[in-house]
Amino acid sequence: MRFHLIVTVALLLVDTSHAKVCHNVTVPLKISARTAIFDIPPLQSNPDVTAFIQSLTQQGQNFTDSVLTGYKTTAGTYHVSTEFCSPSKTVTKDATVQILTHGLGFDKGYWDLPYNNFNYSYTAVATDQYKYCTLSYDRLGIGKTSHGDPINEIQASLEVALLAELTVMLREGKYPGAMHPFKKVTHVGHSFGSALTYALVSAVPTISNGVVLTGFSLNSSFGAFFIVGNNFVQANLNQPFRFGNVSDSKIEAISAKLQEPVAALDNARLEEILAEYDLVDYVAGLQPKQRVEYSDGYITNSNTGANQFLFFLPGRYDPQIVTFAEETKHPVTPGELLTQGSAPPFNAFEGPVLVFTGSSDLPFCGGDCYNTGNPSIPSIPAAVKGSFPWLTAEKFTAYIQPETGHGINLHYNATAAYQVINKFLDAKGLGSR
Repeated sequence: MRFHLIVTVALLLVDTSHAKVCHNVTVPLKISARTAIFDIPPLQSNPDVTAFIQSLTQQGQNFTDSVLTGYKTTAGTYHVSTEFCSPSKTVTKDATVQILTHGLGFDKGYWDLPYNNFNYSYTAVATDQYKYCTLSYDRLGIGKTSHGDPINEIQASLEVALLAELTVMLREGKYPGAMHPFKKVTHVGHSFGSALTYALVSAVPTISNGVVLTGFSLNSSFGAFFIVGNNFVQANLNQPFRFGNVSDSKIEAISAKLQEPVAALDNARLEEILAEYDLVDYVAGLQPKQRVEYSDGYITNSNTGANQFLFFLPGRYDPQIVTFAEETKHPVTPGELLTQGSAPPFNAFEGPVLVFTGSSDLPFCGGDCYNTGNPSIPSIPAAVKGSFPWLTAEKFTAYIQPETGHGINLHYNATAAYQVINKFLDAKGLGSR
């Protein structure tokens, strides 16, 4: 099929360029959490989504508080799609595992990107170069993990509860195929995944041996830039064949009809046309293995231009990776947007902390992490140290990755970032032995 380059990159499921050993397991987890009850009608159309975002980002008001009517306990068994990776060599009983939590707009594939023959894979570096084990997972509501009500169920507090249960499972040796209990468990997050990690160690300071918060700061001044920049729309309308309820037979018929008009085009020209006319999202999902159905209320960024604005620093990435990111993106829930700022201002965690953020990060630095307005604070992420009052200076590092936007793992210098992260953990005595 002539759409191969555009719509099938994400189907490269077997990594032949690295020797890491990975297996995918769906694990059932019983969790419960105190979740908010919001008086918001279901978002059933794109105008509904736009109206919600307008209210959420209006200056001078706290929309979350204005629609909050109370709290409830949400409990149940959720099925979580995970990927456990280990070094090619035998894993010792003193191995360290990193739990990897992705941010908004991605699934667990953020940590093991198949793009360019897995040359952007974080797990490949962590496992084969530094001998860590890794566990990545699709957060609640994402990919093959259980979905739920996008407003009053899939919220930050429930996702923190899930992360805690995954951690306990690894520590107790109950994760399928993990071979033994892990005495050393570290947590690495990106963006919203970092916020969840921060909240986890705040709630249970002894649950982790060390944390890495990538694409992160505690400055919320620029969050509206990110929210508005998404130009959010209904996910199942934006990528109807990938996220919508369309039968395989109908998709195959549509795919066959689309082949004829582009038969004379080479792949490079086809990419240009799809991008120029904003058709990347339309054709995404024409291959069966890409499809994940989402109900109304799950929302996503509108197009490749929004994706570039949110995650990429111009000139510092392969232009084709933006198309890949758009084809393989995942939705966000309104419940996550309403509860993402619920982390406490002070954290009792006392283990090593690395805050690792791109110099031009949009949501957490407004595009310039060095512009602090205070000469005594070297960077916006460095100010996170003030929220760890019991953390000694030698255990905290704020690192600004040069020439990088918010989507750290999708830039040219991604592998240099991976070296910094894993060397930090090694230096703090958390390496596998």
